[in-house]
Amino acid sequence: MGPALRFSLIFPTLNEAARLPGMLESIRNQRYPRELVELLVADGGSTDETVAIARAFGAEVLHNPLRRAEPGLGMLFERARGDVAVVLAADNALRNEDFLEQLARTFADSKIVAAFPNVESTSQDCATARYFNAFTDPFNHFLYGGATSPASYHRTYRVKRRAHDYVVYDFAAGPTPLIALAQGFAIRLPYRKPPGHEEDDVAPVEELIARGDDVAFVPEARVEHHTVASLRDALRKFGPRFRARMIDAAQPVWSRLQSRRGAQRLRAYLWPFYSVSFVLPSIVALHGLARDRRSEWLLHPFVSAAFGFEFWRQAAILGIERVKQKVARA
Repeated sequence: MGPALRFSLIFPTLNEAARLPGMLESIRNQRYPRELVELLVADGGSTDETVAIARAFGAEVLHNPLRRAEPGLGMLFERARGDVAVVLAADNALRNEDFLEQLARTFADSKIVAAFPNVESTSQDCATARYFNAFTDPFNHFLYGGATSPASYHRTYRVKRRAHDYVVYDFAAGPTPLIALAQGFAIRLPYRKPPGHEEDDVAPVEELIARGDDVAFVPEARVEHHTVASLRDALRKFGPRFRARMIDAAQPVWSRLQSRRGAQRLRAYLWPFYSVSFVLPSIVALHGLARDRRSEWLLHPFVSAAFGFEFWRQAAILGIERVKQKVARA
């Protein structure tokens, strides 16, 4: 192995004083030499103790005038001075103390351009969070299927090559996987987000795969993702996203779907009906449970239905607003 890699751990924040200490403490507990670890934060104008907490742990804090996480990451990639950047969020924690060591051994292979870890749940996570960590949200799970999670990659892609610490799947020869610049995704520096994808955290990874770069899965590098506190919390987060997708054709999901085969675009339009049918998600869940023996499948019909009804609720609200606007103009 060559000289020790320098890591830039980068994360955007906005009023994360409650969750940030746990994530930063997990970084402090790493066995990796501290002088080789840089902490960079892009803060969107927190009004709580977020900035003070980050600085207390030795992080350099940048002001993110756009406030949103995705543009903040763009700033952090430009400022990072390490050999490899690792993208984290306040709802993450590095579960194992050799997380960075695992990544360092992976990036010792000069062919590896980027890598992503195992995302896991803990006993403190609610059932909905465990479902998300296993399969992602119901909409994206319906779109991507077996390309959604490392748990199903073994039956979706052939292995390009395998080493002791990582595996490289042949993503380019199969369906486009759902991998984002999030939850411990690591990439060699220097790196800049591609123009036009400032608000997207999935398309940049798709571009890496499209140009043939090796993106490794590191199963023993584990990240906790405490994504939501309850199903109600998940609906509060995703309701505005559904609404945004209905009124803004420039939303990243629609931009990505323009380059997809027609079947996946059709699935995007079928999902609102599939989700609330309950019967179809139940059939999918029973098949998945029999195949994978994962208890999270039992939640699939219920989480799908909850998200589907939230979609239709947002659609109804938007429809009523548009009718009122037409009446007011008449």
